[in-house]
Amino acid sequence: MAIFPQVYHALRQNVFQSGNYKLIPIRDEDKYLIMQWRNDQLAILRQKEPLTITQQENYFANVVSDLFLQEKPQQLLFSFLENDVLIGYGGLVHIDWESKSAEISFLSETSRNINNEIFINDWCTYLSLLKQIAKEQLQFTKIYTYAYDLRPHLYTALLLSGFIEVTRIKNHVRIDDKYCDVLIHTCFLNELVFRMATEADLYKYYEWANDAEVRSNSFSTEKITIENHSKWFLSKLESKECYFYLFLYKGEFAGQVRIYKSNNETVIGISIDKNYRGNSLSKQMLLEASNSYFLKHPTSTIVAYIKENNKASLSSFKKAGFANEELVIEQGYKCYKLYKEADE
Repeated sequence: MAIFPQVYHALRQNVFQSGNYKLIPIRDEDKYLIMQWRNDQLAILRQKEPLTITQQENYFANVVSDLFLQEKPQQLLFSFLENDVLIGYGGLVHIDWESKSAEISFLSETSRNINNEIFINDWCTYLSLLKQIAKEQLQFTKIYTYAYDLRPHLYTALLLSGFIEVTRIKNHVRIDDKYCDVLIHTCFLNELVFRMATEADLYKYYEWANDAEVRSNSFSTEKITIENHSKWFLSKLESKECYFYLFLYKGEFAGQVRIYKSNNETVIGISIDKNYRGNSLSKQMLLEASNSYFLKHPTSTIVAYIKENNKASLSSFKKAGFANEELVIEQGYKCYKLYKEADE
């Protein structure tokens, strides 16, 4: 009997770890558990009939084993371990080496889907390791998921992992005599993109709000409690007069722009994640957020208030087309006031 391979030729590194979790090249010894999980969870898979032992053995022997030797395989499959115990499997599938993109596949041990906290944590950890492979090992431009709209907590995990919903195909599949949507979420690995914030982002916004530099540049410099932040954030999400633009850079959280109504003005504010300051992202973030706002409110004027000593922020706003600066007093501070209108 031939020895099943253990190393992918397409990768420089084959073991990826985060805490007690580990992603390793798929093992032949895991094929029967994987078959059982697939047969248990047919409803969420593009698999019509239960797998047989013969089918699974042939697939591993004739298809999976060959992937290890190829320089550009169509898929890279992994076993997902916690404390060295198999809890899931998946990988990058339908790989397009020309466009440097791939679909994500993942299936966890059946009982782990019941607990939402475990489910989200498994997915977030798995996606973080898979992004590492796609970005650092393969230099891919994007990875994406194609999923039936059956598991709402999956979308929480995807949003927390830097993915954006790009497509919803209505009533695309029929499951248990009911039509179901298909959702495609994409993680862009080499560019700056944004999505609108959701409740899942509450703690990320709390982290940004209490960043030392953010607090010093704010008109209210005191630290914010989680209780006050939660009430404020959730109420603003429900408001039709507040827009949270959450930005992702190379698949990671990079910062946010908020545009909101205040005292009969439309005001804009920005904060950059500490890990991405100095990457010249502010101009593009301000441009994209304000342009998006103007699409819905073409006659509006957006106003920015910037503390007098915050020269870096002042420069970013000017580069993004904010002009007609004037020095004013706002909430007891000297600050610059700038304006931006929709382009003709």
